[in-house]
Amino acid sequence: MNDKPYLSVILPAYDEEARIISSLERRHEYLEKQNYSYEVLIVNDGSTDKTKELVLEKIKDWPRFKLIDNKVNRGKGRVVKQGMLAARGKWRLFMDVDESVTLNEIERLWPYTQDFEIIIGSRYTKGGKVTKNQPLIRRVISRGGNLLIQILVAWGIKDTQCGFKMFSGHAAKEIFPLQTMERWSFDMELVAIAKKHGYKIKEVPVIWEEQAGSRLRAVKTAIRSLRDVFVIWWRKITGKYNKK
Repeated sequence: MNDKPYLSVILPAYDEEARIISSLERRHEYLEKQNYSYEVLIVNDGSTDKTKELVLEKIKDWPRFKLIDNKVNRGKGRVVKQGMLAARGKWRLFMDVDESVTLNEIERLWPYTQDFEIIIGSRYTKGGKVTKNQPLIRRVISRGGNLLIQILVAWGIKDTQCGFKMFSGHAAKEIFPLQTMERWSFDMELVAIAKKHGYKIKEVPVIWEEQAGSRLRAVKTAIRSLRDVFVIWWRKITGKYNKK
C-alpha cells in the first residue's frame, strides 16, 4: 500500500483484550464508508495480555490496519508519539480504544481543516457534552487542574486532556519530535509546544462519555500532572521546545 492516506488514526493500546476487537470492528465499519483513504495504526504499549494476538488475527484481512508492537510498556504519551510519527496521513488523529469519544465525532473537526492545522475535541467548550459524568473527585481535579494548565502552559484552551486530537502531517512532524512526556501529561505538553511555535488551535465541542475500566487513578495522576505542569512551563520558558 504505497498511496498516501488522507487520514491516519492512531490507537494506543495497553491490555485491551476485553474490548479491542469490538473497537476495531466499529472503526473499520465507519472508515470503510468514507470517501477518503485512511490507515489505522494500533500501537501496542507492551501489553501483558492477548491484545497483540487478537489484533493480528482481526486485521489480517484489513490491509489499511497495521500493528506497531512494543515489547516494553512506556506510557500512552510515548506510543502516541510513535504512532503519529510513523503515520503517513495528511491528517493524523489519535484517540482512545475505549471510545470515550467515538470516531464519527471527527465529522465535527473536518470543517476547520482549511484554517487550522491542529483541531482538538473538547468537553468543556460551548456545545461539548458529557453524557455520563465522571465521579465528583475526578471532575474537581480535572477542572481545577485545567485552570492551572491554562495559566501556565496553554492559555485559552479549555480542555487539553480530551484524548481526541487531530494534527496536519506538517504540524505532527514539527511538534511530536519535541514531545518529552511519556505518560498522561503529554496532551498538555503538545498544546504548549504548538502554542510556542505559533500554531492556532481550534477547540471543537464533542460528545464524551466516561467508560468503565479506566486505569486513571485520580489523586495519584493529579499529583503527577501538577508536577508536570511546572516541568512543561519551565521547559517552555528555557527554550527546551525550540526547533531542533
